[in-house]
Amino acid sequence: MDIVSRVTEHIRQHDRLIEIFNMEIEKTEPGLARVSMKVGPDHLNAARLCHGAALFALADVAFALAANCHGRMALAIEASMNYFRPVKEGSRVLAVCQEEFQGRRTGTYFATVTGEDGKKIAIFKATSFTIDDGNVSAFAGSDKA
Repeated sequence: MDIVSRVTEHIRQHDRLIEIFNMEIEKTEPGLARVSMKVGPDHLNAARLCHGAALFALADVAFALAANCHGRMALAIEASMNYFRPVKEGSRVLAVCQEEFQGRRTGTYFATVTGEDGKKIAIFKATSFTIDDGNVSAFAGSDKA
């Protein structure tokens, strides 16, 4: 199994929000990830709209996949989100996160969250910090990576 598959599977199994929020990992590669979810009753805020934290979590999971599929453990040191449109229950939302820059230790990532109609719902920006110099076995398990 290649490193992208190992990292993707590790995150799928161990990031509890993926299961709790019923997220679907659609695509992963170094520096890019697509993750979607259908907004259900557990995603709603008091206004009966999708909670901003649920949208943030979706974008954050896409960011984690994009940043870590290089095979080196990377964690967020900064993240922010701007919201443009409300999302109703039953809507399917998609977060596509793309690497803008990857240096020796830090990276910059942008994610766009869209609805089924392709309209932007929110944008997310995060900075990663790489804490692993290539020993992915400690992060994603390996058969002697």
